[in-house]
Amino acid sequence: MPEPTTDPRALQLAESRYRNGYGPTTADAWDTLDPSIRQYLVNEAAAWLAAAIAAGIAPPAERPTPKHSAVWLDEEGFLYAEYQTSPPTPLSDAAILRLVWARETCESKREMEDRGARFRLIGWSE
Repeated sequence: MPEPTTDPRALQLAESRYRNGYGPTTADAWDTLDPSIRQYLVNEAAAWLAAAIAAGIAPPAERPTPKHSAVWLDEEGFLYAEYQTSPPTPLSDAAILRLVWARETCESKREMEDRGARFRLIGWSE
């Protein structure tokens, strides 16, 4: 398993925790925060992220197999799927396709679970 601090989400998590945990009244902005405190928060976030990945409640940052496609959630709660190209592009350059709700294709969640499907709530959309 790669070192948790290599996951770019650790920095996002640390910044968010700092901003949300200490509020907008904090005199120090993240960019001017003492580097040792920033590194402490990033290390802490990396540990949380590694634990969430190990527990199966967060996906790994790396593609598990070449057949896997990334699923993205934007800041408004819209869901996107990676559109695989040939040859494959790096994840940072991936083409993505917004997923839309279509009533004609809906199915009973309970019936799908009865057939063995497993679902994980990842967020909410309006």
